[in-house]
Amino acid sequence: MNNRQFDLNLIRVFCTVYDTGSLTLTAEILEITQPAISHALKKLRLFYDDPLFVRSEGKMLPTQRAKNIIPNFKKSIELINISLQATTLFSPAESKKKFHFSMSDMSQIYFLPPLCLILEEIIDKVSIDIMQVTQEKIERIMRVGDLDFALGNLPDLIKPDGKIISETLFTDKFICMIRDGHPLTTKNNKTINFKKLNIMELKNKKTGHHKLIESISKDFFNHVALSISSYTVAPEIVKNTDLGVIIPKSVAKRYNSENQFRFYEIDMPNNNIDVNLYYHQLYENDPSIIWMKNIIIQNFREN
Repeated sequence: MNNRQFDLNLIRVFCTVYDTGSLTLTAEILEITQPAISHALKKLRLFYDDPLFVRSEGKMLPTQRAKNIIPNFKKSIELINISLQATTLFSPAESKKKFHFSMSDMSQIYFLPPLCLILEEIIDKVSIDIMQVTQEKIERIMRVGDLDFALGNLPDLIKPDGKIISETLFTDKFICMIRDGHPLTTKNNKTINFKKLNIMELKNKKTGHHKLIESISKDFFNHVALSISSYTVAPEIVKNTDLGVIIPKSVAKRYNSENQFRFYEIDMPNNNIDVNLYYHQLYENDPSIIWMKNIIIQNFREN
């Protein structure tokens, strides 16, 4: 294979294997088969006359030649993306664009109903794909163009030398939600004795605030009666039992359309959640990314 025959798709495979250290993860991210990844690596090894990656303790580790190659390969992907963005205009009415978002169940509860309403008139032209990606995978999946945005509280994405852009939409906080008519409530009371309340807490490390939930549980409540992996089931349990739940105020409000719940503030100095929109700087000038970013900011950012 000479320079003219070099397949540019091999660059995406190389960069993804370099970042993940895994053929399986590379195949998953690029949505191609693992044999196709192995075939691409074989072509690269022949071209460079070097192993490029060697397996050690279950990971594909780069050789020195691979380490020398990677900066230019990543730069080439960046330049290609910038070039493509500069020649493309985005018209939602004429587009078949699929926007890929990573959101926790909390973010889905808060953002998706109003977002679908906002996009209702053009939802047959554009589409939205929701996934849940752990923080350590988001940057590399965004870089190869398979994830456009992440929404929520994801502090691990922001690094001094990172490539992720963050736009703060609003600051949320955790409250305690119980059912109206709970034995611990009275008609006019604005506080309850948390120590007497059996609590339900979220156990999900995909979000950036699981440690804050654990701290609140430890400092304010005596007994965690139930740990859940998703807030989806929480309203039904709280409505029909005497359990309370530690939950973001924005999400609790979404659940309380019929005023069947009561909210109680948790007075804690660090009880705040920055809810952000995240996207990759490689695509910040992409017209479709600009269009969707502006929709999110205009409709969800609080002054």
